Order: sequence, then structure tokens, then C-alpha cells
Amino acid sequence: MALSGAALLAACAQTPVSNNSPLDIASRANPADDARGQAITRHQQLAQQSQKAGDLASAAVHWHIIVLLAPGEPSYRRERDAVNAAIRQGVREQLQQGNAALKSGDPDRAAQAMLRALALDPDNDEAAKALRELDRQKVARIQGERAQKLRPVDMAALKSGSNGTADAVALYNIEQPLEMLRAGDVSGGLRELKAYVDANPGNRAARQRIGTAVADRARELQNKGSREQALSLYEQAEALRGETTPEWAAQMQGLRRSLSDEYYSNGERVYRTDVALAIKQWETSLYYDPQNLKASARLRYARAAQEKLKHIAPAK
Repeated sequence: MALSGAALLAACAQTPVSNNSPLDIASRANPADDARGQAITRHQQLAQQSQKAGDLASAAVHWHIIVLLAPGEPSYRRERDAVNAAIRQGVREQLQQGNAALKSGDPDRAAQAMLRALALDPDNDEAAKALRELDRQKVARIQGERAQKLRPVDMAALKSGSNGTADAVALYNIEQPLEMLRAGDVSGGLRELKAYVDANPGNRAARQRIGTAVADRARELQNKGSREQALSLYEQAEALRGETTPEWAAQMQGLRRSLSDEYYSNGERVYRTDVALAIKQWETSLYYDPQNLKASARLRYARAAQEKLKHIAPAK
């Protein structure tokens, strides 16, 4: 298992390294004789403690540091290689157990096995992908259970006109993508919600509910300071609903103005050192608010200055 550059630098920064040649026989026999030997002893102890606790990933990190500190000692390399081999074997076993659990229809046992595989190898793509799929299936199961518990009185309350029953059923057909949206899978939820609206443009009740859910997510992002993402979601909420609301319109207007001001200020900061970048910042400012007169004036001035520079040739 590879050790990240940041971890290595941090470990080496905390460990004084002698300027002498690699450890000689005497210092290897008694590692406490110098700072490097003390560091090796400390990491050996940590590695052994991690192995006893079953934390092979941490043990591998410590053995890797030891090898860097004493590259001429083959026994340290053997220890490191043995731990890495045990990690690979453990990952293979956990993936096999997880896949077997998936085939037998036991998602909980599968998730536990995949989590153990990630504990051994945090970068394992197969385990991470399986866990994402298990989470998606869990959301689907939850929504299916909710739909099954729907009482007749709930259906009646949702009726609206001659097409009321169909609209009520549709509201529950969109529950899964709405849940995906709330859980943080914005792209996946929006993709399915857009597909539904495209196929059912006349279902007003469903479109209102979809638009409200997307706007709620936009408001959450706005409160967290993610203004560009929030504006995009407000715009999509408006398109999915088929109309805007006074609140959404006011929020979008405020977001466009604040983003326009931000990009205008960015352009001012970089203009003296990077005219091309400043132009891009002011163009983006005007994209969000075409009425930003300050950005418009600065953009005209910068473009004119850029054109003059293009036509100035060095005298020879």
C-alpha cells in the first residue's frame, strides 16, 4: 500500500534524521544510540501495536517510514512487505464475502464486508462503488415501504379534479428521486425528476412538489455559502415547476447581484498582474448581472487596453 507524500513528509519532519551514512551494525544492534534509531524504535512499537489491534493499514504506514529511515536493513523491508501482503489478502477476502452476501440478498452483511475492505484499503474502488450502490438500494427500499403504508385517506386527500387519483399516485412515484435529492445525490435526483417532468408535463401537483423540494435544497446550499450552486438549483426548481414564486425570484435576484459583485471585485484584484483573467472575471460578473455598470465599464477599458498591447511591436 502506497504511503501519501504528505504523510511521509509529516513523519520525516517529526523524526530527526542523522546526516551520517545508513545505520551501521552497532547502531542497528542498539537503535537508541542515535535519533534515527530512536525514531525506528518508536515506529516499530507503533507498528506492532497496530498489528495486534488488527489495524494493518496503520502498521503498513509505520513500516514504510522505518524502511525510509533505514533503507539498508532488509528485515524492515520484509516486515513491510509482509504487512502489505496481509492487507491485499484481507481486502480480497472481504470483497469475496461482500459479493457473496450481495448474491444471497443480505445487504447488511455485504455492507459490513465492504466497510472492512475499505478499512484495510481506503482507496479500494470496488468496495466504495458497492457501498454507494447499497446506499441507493437502501433508499429505494425505504421509499417502497413508505408507499406500501399509504392509507386510502391519504390518497383521497391528494385528489384534485378528474385526474386526482393519477396525480396522487404520481406523487409517490417521485418519492425515490426526491429522497435521493434530500440525501445529497443532487445530480442523480435531478436527472430522474427531469425525466418525470418531461414525460408528465401536465401533472401540476407533482411539478409543484418537485419544484418545492429542489428550491428547499437550493436554500440549504445558499445558507452554507454555496451561492452559485444555490442559484443553479433555484433556476432548475423554476423550470421543473413551470413557474416561479415571488420568494424564488427575490432569492435569485439577490444571488445574481452578489455573485456579480464578487466577480467584479475579483477582476479588480487581478487586473494589474493578469489582464486576461480580469477580463474573464468581469465577463462573468456581467453574466450574472448585465446591469452591473461598474463591471461593464471596466470590461470595455480592459478590452481596449488588451487590443492596444496586441498591436504594439517592440522597436528594432
